[in-house]
Amino acid sequence: MSKYGRGLNREVVAAVNTDFLAEPFSTKDVRKVIKHKGWRPEPPEDYVNVALANGASDDHSVTYRKYFLCLGDGLYKLRPEYKGSNWV
Repeated sequence: MSKYGRGLNREVVAAVNTDFLAEPFSTKDVRKVIKHKGWRPEPPEDYVNVALANGASDDHSVTYRKYFLCLGDGLYKLRPEYKGSNWV
């Protein structure tokens, strides 16, 4: 079972698809989702950084879903295949 809803990255995907988060987004923006969801304890900053980075890395574990594209400078956007109402 995920610690944070359906999983932090999956919740970020839903937040973008419901227009709660705008693209490109950063860890600061993800913190807004965390506060909105009221998760306690909040995930540490390192957890958020690593979750986004791993969710964008084609070299990370093959079992870790790659939801994001890294734009550089700590900014991310959804991969096209994760956009739309199926991902809310």
